[in-house]
Amino acid sequence: MRSSPRWLSRALTGLLMIAGAVVVPAGAARAQTCSTTLPHPDDYGITCVSVDRHLQDNGSELRDITMTSTAIFQASGGTPVIDPLTRPITVRIYLPKDYDPARSTRYRSLYLLNGGGDNYDEWTTKTDLVSLVDQARAYDGIVVMPTGGMTGWYSDWVGRTDGYFAPKWETYHISQLIPWIDANFNTIANRSGRGLAGLSMGGFGTLKYAAAHPDVFSVIGAFSPGTDLRGMPAQRTISDSMWASGAAIMPLTDWGAFRVNKYENGVLVLDQDKQRRYRLESLFGPYTTTVFNGKTIDDWPSVNPAELVTQGKYAPYSGRFGLYAGGCKELPGAPGNPQYADGHHPAPKTCAYDSKAHDDALSGDETILGSYVSDFDKTLTSLGVNHRYCYGTGGHDWNSWPDDLVDFLQYAYGTAPAYCPNA
Repeated sequence: MRSSPRWLSRALTGLLMIAGAVVVPAGAARAQTCSTTLPHPDDYGITCVSVDRHLQDNGSELRDITMTSTAIFQASGGTPVIDPLTRPITVRIYLPKDYDPARSTRYRSLYLLNGGGDNYDEWTTKTDLVSLVDQARAYDGIVVMPTGGMTGWYSDWVGRTDGYFAPKWETYHISQLIPWIDANFNTIANRSGRGLAGLSMGGFGTLKYAAAHPDVFSVIGAFSPGTDLRGMPAQRTISDSMWASGAAIMPLTDWGAFRVNKYENGVLVLDQDKQRRYRLESLFGPYTTTVFNGKTIDDWPSVNPAELVTQGKYAPYSGRFGLYAGGCKELPGAPGNPQYADGHHPAPKTCAYDSKAHDDALSGDETILGSYVSDFDKTLTSLGVNHRYCYGTGGHDWNSWPDDLVDFLQYAYGTAPAYCPNA
């Protein structure tokens, strides 16, 4: 049973920082120097700072690599008010049991993107990734859990923070981190061996990156993702997140320079519609207008999954695309019922999904998110994109995402379960 915070992001209030199982890495951390652990620690715009290795009870390893990137942060619109401008970020890497850097058969890689208000370690502090991979039994590769910013929205920001700097998250993840991982670990360095998945804001990021980089990934999974920027709950959530944490990488004592606000003649603009448009333009660039459900609204079609899907951007992932959401009001019957969630059919009427009814909602929950995901599923199906779609009664939290990940790993890398999780 999931709770009901805002959708698309968990970054806005204390409700979004949902407590989960805190998993402390097994064994004492073994600090090592970058040069003795990695063959190419400083490359692709990345400079390695430190390496901490956590050996797990099952023989696997969680390896934390702290680094700096030329993309996080960059000066934008004036002289940055923070010094130093470049900030350290961490990537946590799961290495399977008996990982061998010299093995002739290279390892697959799966990149897991964090949700809003969280960090690279969420899959090992809110749940136990090591146990989940063991449970799935289908995946034998490495898992890369990068920093994605508390509310960076997996974008190269077009605008800036109030402190005159901006992150370039897409540049960091796609152009820097991925080739850096391939240079330092024994991975399949092409799309055939590379997967991408994420939850909430990270689910949106997964859909955004997948559409833009079909040459990079071949497998994608989106858990409770934001799928349509045309809905007002999405735009207000994103706008609020730009005020709440903006470009912050982790919780700070002084948010001022990291926030995004519109000013006119040095005075903070109080009109929240103007702020909303300004903040989304800071992320995604100039808006366009479109008619959606009979209303003229702002839109960013170049990054909006609901419109990218109509352009065929997800066709390259046909047969290797997992889509998950909760908020279904009532499931029909039990396993064996033709309408029960088996990954192959649209959500039934008993789920009470109705995206049109939520266009003007001030905030959202998993039911609203699930309604938009249901529409997204129908579009994928109409275009012949084979995918696994799982709906359930849960909410927007860690009571369901671990099971979603296990199901996704089994579907994408092994044999799909007969029925969806979280039903």
